[in-house]
Parts: sequence; C-alpha cells; structure tokens
Amino acid sequence: MKRLATPQGAIRAVLLSQVLLAGAIVLLDLRASPGGAAPDLFAPPAQGPSVRPYRPDLRPASPGAPAMRPMPDRLEFAVADGAIRVMGQIAPGDADRFLSWLDETRPAERRVSLDSSGGSVADALAIGRTIRGAGYDTEVGDGGVCMSACPYILAGGTERRVTAGGVVGVHQHDFGENTFLPAFMAIRDLQRSQAGVLDYLSDMGIDLRLMSLALRTPPEDITVLTPRQMQDLHLVTG
Repeated sequence: MKRLATPQGAIRAVLLSQVLLAGAIVLLDLRASPGGAAPDLFAPPAQGPSVRPYRPDLRPASPGAPAMRPMPDRLEFAVADGAIRVMGQIAPGDADRFLSWLDETRPAERRVSLDSSGGSVADALAIGRTIRGAGYDTEVGDGGVCMSACPYILAGGTERRVTAGGVVGVHQHDFGENTFLPAFMAIRDLQRSQAGVLDYLSDMGIDLRLMSLALRTPPEDITVLTPRQMQDLHLVTG
C-alpha cells in the first residue's frame, strides 16, 4: 500500500527545495562577482556594454584584470605618482574630511586622480567646488572608475581627462529617503536637489544633457559614457 506524505514531510520537502534554490543563486552570484566573472563590469567603453549592473562595493583589482576587490566604504585621500589620489565610495561628511585633509597635508600636486563608485551627491558637489576653487585638474586613470556621483567631482577640475582605460558612468540620483516627510514634500525636496545639481553643472561648464543620460538609467544600473559623449558634454577638456 502506497504511503501518503505527512504534512510535516511536505513542509520539509518545500524547505529543502528552497534551501537548494537559495544555494544555487548564491553560487551563481559568487561566480559573477569578486574574483570570478563579470569582466565587462569595469571594462572600458569600447570593450563592454554601455549599460551595466551597478556595483558600488567593487573595484577592479588592476587594469585589465577580471578579478575585483572591495571599494572602500568612504573616500580615502593620498598623494602618489604626482597626484592627489581620491578613492572609495563617497560617504556623507567626506567633503568636510577632504577639506580637513587638504588643510593638514597642503599637497603641492595640482592634479586629482579619481577612483570612486559614487555615493553622496551633496558631498560630491561640495568636493567638486573645492577642487574648482583650488584650481586643480581632475582625471580618471587606467583601471580607475568614476561612477554615479563621482562624475560631479570630475566636473570640478579646471582641466579634465579620462584615459582610454578609465570608466565613467552615470545613473539616477539617490538623495536618500526621508520616511518622515509626506510624499508631496519628499518630491519637493527631490526637485530642489535636482535643481542644485543642474546649477552645479552649469557653473562647471558641463552640458546639461548629462542629466538626461543619468535620469534615463535606473539606480541599479550604470550608463558608461563613451569618449565622444564625454567630449560632447564637456565632461573632459582638450
């Protein structure tokens, strides 16, 4: 006589299938993340898709290498190879930290080399204004990335350069959610913040069509700009 499955047995079978499915998803994710695949995530524009998944927590290990390593969770500042190096995610308060670092270090270098996956838009704008006020140049070098809010720092340079191995990308802004505000007030805050970005780009001499490209790209993706686009938008000079 065929034995009927008990409710407990059926529940165990469902749970087991869920665990196996979750394990398979994690395995696939690991294979497509640090150290493994996703070689086009940070590939230069000519070697990868124009719209890619956005991973602010990762950065290339070295130019041309498929392996990746963690991106610092806030900006790190240093002087190396004749440049002020700025690397990491842009955390709230980083603009003040950058000012303090400049005041303490007083670097003789006049070029800021960027390697950042973005973050706080307000801090990026403030850092960009500091860079423009100091008369620094900006660049994204081989193997460097400048994504999300980072292009606003790039825009602050008096002269701006992106090498063939550098990657610059934009997407929709995330100014942070305020669950305490009614929806209509949150929308007003968002529009005011967007207006601040437009004012900044105008002040820096950047074509406002950059915002159009950003607003068409959801925050979980990034649109990588081609050299021609960066020239047309005046994001790079010369």
